[in-house]
Amino acid sequence: MPRPLGWLRARMGVRAVSALSAAIVVALALLVAGAALVLLVRQSLYQQVKADAKAQAQVIVARLEGNWRGAANENAREALDALIRQSDLAQVRVKYGDGDDGDTPTWTIEAGTDAVGRNVLMSDVRPADDETVVQSNVPVRKVDGTVVDTVLVASGTGSASRDVILLYAAPLTAVDATTHTLLFYLIWGVPLLILVAGVTTYLFSGRALRPVEAMRKQVSAMTEKELGQRVPVPPARDEVGRLAETMNDMLARLQDAQGVQRRFVADASHELRSPLATIATGLELMQNGTVDGSTITALRGEAARLNNLVDGLILLARADERGLQPRREEVDLDEVAELERGRPAEGAVVAEVRAVPVRVIGDRGQLARVVRNLVDNARRHARSRVLVTVGRDGDTAVLEVSDDGPGVPQADRARVFERFVRLDDARARADGGSGLGLAIVAEVVAAHGGTVEVADGPDGGALFRVRIPAAPAPEAQPDEAPSAEVASPGTPEQAAAPLAKRTASHDWFSAPAPPGDAGAGDAAWTGEAVWSGGSPEGRSRAPRAALPPDAQRQPVRDEEARRDPATSPTGIPVVEPAEPAEPKPARRPHRFPSPRPQPGSAMR
Repeated sequence: MPRPLGWLRARMGVRAVSALSAAIVVALALLVAGAALVLLVRQSLYQQVKADAKAQAQVIVARLEGNWRGAANENAREALDALIRQSDLAQVRVKYGDGDDGDTPTWTIEAGTDAVGRNVLMSDVRPADDETVVQSNVPVRKVDGTVVDTVLVASGTGSASRDVILLYAAPLTAVDATTHTLLFYLIWGVPLLILVAGVTTYLFSGRALRPVEAMRKQVSAMTEKELGQRVPVPPARDEVGRLAETMNDMLARLQDAQGVQRRFVADASHELRSPLATIATGLELMQNGTVDGSTITALRGEAARLNNLVDGLILLARADERGLQPRREEVDLDEVAELERGRPAEGAVVAEVRAVPVRVIGDRGQLARVVRNLVDNARRHARSRVLVTVGRDGDTAVLEVSDDGPGVPQADRARVFERFVRLDDARARADGGSGLGLAIVAEVVAAHGGTVEVADGPDGGALFRVRIPAAPAPEAQPDEAPSAEVASPGTPEQAAAPLAKRTASHDWFSAPAPPGDAGAGDAAWTGEAVWSGGSPEGRSRAPRAALPPDAQRQPVRDEEARRDPATSPTGIPVVEPAEPAEPKPARRPHRFPSPRPQPGSAMR
């Protein structure tokens, strides 16, 4: 919008600006049209007067050439008396003497109408014989002393063997009178039309904006407790009707957001109250001296639950405030998934892992939290099996976690990623969780540029599929050996050694018990080699992209964005030590007894 119009609109309102704009447009249109009308009318009348003057002059010339009286002077008087009125403006000049005998030729006015007489010459123009000259706006003085503007026609001819000049003038009085009359009506009519246009536009715009004013009054009177009201929608399907529908949609979204916020506060209060009540009861027992091992275990569990709940709330609050900004470094997604094989199940179903090497760019801690939340969700609903698969589909890394539980109904598959949503009716913490795990998964995956969806699992339960852009595969070097084919798993100790070596830095899990022989279907599922031998030296993995020697262990950073701090799989930011820690003696990792072999794994 132009700045002057915006300034007026800010001070006068839409109705006044609309009326003023209409008045200005009408005024300009009427001024242009009026000027064009005056010019066209005047030019048309002038051409008509000019044509009439030429025609009348030709009639008089023909009469003079007819030599009705035998003398030039007599012919002139007879022609004027017979053809025109005495109020017209006409004179006839006759030439006497041709200069052959030494006399000087003279021009004498032999005839003239009563309006101009014979004493004052109308014009000294002298056209040649058979020539006609037309002059515009020639002032002619009458006998009574008045001067009028005329169209003068001068024609040269002959009469009774003498040269004759006819001067005929047509007054422009009628043209001027008509033009003045037209200007008078325009001067008074144009402002009246402008006023009518402005007032009409003001009234009609006010009527058109009446529904908008009604919506404004209703919305301004609403409070946060009245978001259920809706503005009236006019019957006309115009801009105002669409505005009312859009405003109702906005009010519906605000009402939904308010409901989500209230449910969030209520659910968070409920979830926080339960562990706090348990901890308070445990502290009272400790104060009374009646504490046993089960009470300490319960308190630790509630403290861990409270810590996880607060940590999830903080992560979601950070996502709502500015969005998650994960660190950008190369992460082996298959290794992150393999960590779930060795994590203690605490009496739940142990996860099976089938993974092929695939690398992504992101935050290792946040991606590990995605895998862990999906596995924990599957464990809570699985009957006997939880399967974690990692593969690659073109330029996308695909992570799938499935179980053989009851599954997720089709109508609830979008709702399960909302906060504090649990499909089970009972709010038992042991069965339903806190309701934040899948919401965190959705936020983290979206921050990594991926998607998450729910489908039917192969075992009849739910299948959660995560798609994240994979890191570009490095170009193969000429001196590199080709990928090894799937070899025999070797001894159980050899198969467990690579996993223990890769995961020895984590103290909350250990390598699993030696797995049994895998079926041929595992190798067929991987589609490529994972191990080339039974020892760590025989492992074959796609090499990382070539980096300078001093930067091979540095993460890939995006310097233009402020990233979130590095996080552990639990979501707690990692605090880097101020000084290098002293090396500690190697400690043999503990082994948790596996309840049963781990079939279905492609990594032995």
